[in-house]
Amino acid sequence: MRKYDIVSGLFLLAVSLAICGASFQFHVGTLTAPGSGFFPLVTGLVLGIFSILILVEARKSGKETVRFWAPEANKKGIYLTFLFILVYALLLERLGFIGTTVLFFLLVSRFVSGHRWSTAIFFALLTSLSTYFVFTILLRAPLPQGILERMF
Repeated sequence: MRKYDIVSGLFLLAVSLAICGASFQFHVGTLTAPGSGFFPLVTGLVLGIFSILILVEARKSGKETVRFWAPEANKKGIYLTFLFILVYALLLERLGFIGTTVLFFLLVSRFVSGHRWSTAIFFALLTSLSTYFVFTILLRAPLPQGILERMF
C-alpha cells in the first residue's frame, strides 16, 4: 500500500499548503497575541509535518502491505466519533461552546470510550470548563455563546 501512502501524503501536504496560504489572508498575530489567522496557520503547519512523516514512512516501508483498517480497529467507535463531530459543528452556534463541548465529550467518553456515566460526566465537565478557561481567560479568544451563556 506504499502507493496509497504516497498519494495521501502528497494530498495532505497540498491541503496543508493551502491552509497555510489562506491563513495569511487574515491577521496572524503573535504567540502572545494571536490573530484570526493564527490557529489556521498552526493547524496547517501541523498537518504539513504529519504529511511529511507519512511520506517518509511510505518511502521506508518498501513493499510492505498495510491495511486501511487494522483487524482490531473499533470501527463503530470511529464512525460514532465522526458523527459526534458533525453534531458538534451543527450545534456549536446554537448551544454555545460550553454546552456543545460538554455534550460532545460526554457522548465520546460514554459511547466510544465506554466509561461509566459518572466518569463521562466528570470528564466532560472538567474538559469543557478547562478549555473554556484557557480560551476565554488566558487567550482572550471569543467563543460562541449559546443559550446557557446568555442566561448568565
